[in-house]
Amino acid sequence: MNAARVIEVRNLRYRYPDGIVALDGIDFHMDAGECVALFGANGSGKTTFVLHLNGLLQGEGSVQVCGVTLGPSVSATDLAPVRSKVGLVFQDSDDQLFLPTVLEDVAFGPANLGLTPDLAATRAKEALEQTGMAGALARAPYHLSSGEKRRVALAGVLAMQPEVLVLDEPTTALDPPGQRDLIALLRTLPQAKLLVTHDTGFAAALATRAVFFERGRVAGEGSVEEIVNRFGWAR
Repeated sequence: MNAARVIEVRNLRYRYPDGIVALDGIDFHMDAGECVALFGANGSGKTTFVLHLNGLLQGEGSVQVCGVTLGPSVSATDLAPVRSKVGLVFQDSDDQLFLPTVLEDVAFGPANLGLTPDLAATRAKEALEQTGMAGALARAPYHLSSGEKRRVALAGVLAMQPEVLVLDEPTTALDPPGQRDLIALLRTLPQAKLLVTHDTGFAAALATRAVFFERGRVAGEGSVEEIVNRFGWAR
């Protein structure tokens, strides 16, 4: 794999147990520091695809992430570092926030990596500072606004010090100021970013390339503007 390439996928296929073919020969790559938007209708395979990037799903084909080859034979030992290198930020932040305080939530991942409580807390505080949520350490996550929850969920991923960020519908439930704040924050982050989104304006503000999924295949790729126009994806 190219030294600067963090994701390399070749001919990825996946069929769900009920027989539905979700991915039908996906080729995809992403380089370090790159930001790529993933477009496509609901059910086109986008979420199934990103779940292969940290081994939550394992199909047929070649998937290499941060130098590790994933597949049915990959060991739990090999999966652990990959899952720390690829940070998934889910569409619903409540799926990631479940502990009594913000600090505990953000420190949970580093603690699972084996860091001492003090080091995990330090990582968490640094990530909360990075996302502008340092003042919320002792707050209960369920008292936060949607935008604040999104920032805390992102902090929980950043505390793992990943090389790749995967954000699934990151603007869901965010008002325009919240979307602008998230764009500004993501622009400061050095990680490669994969944006799974229907929000073409958000994608255009961040991504240098877009990939369009259709019925489990990559139907096209190019600039965000080119793909939006080719597939009639503008709002």
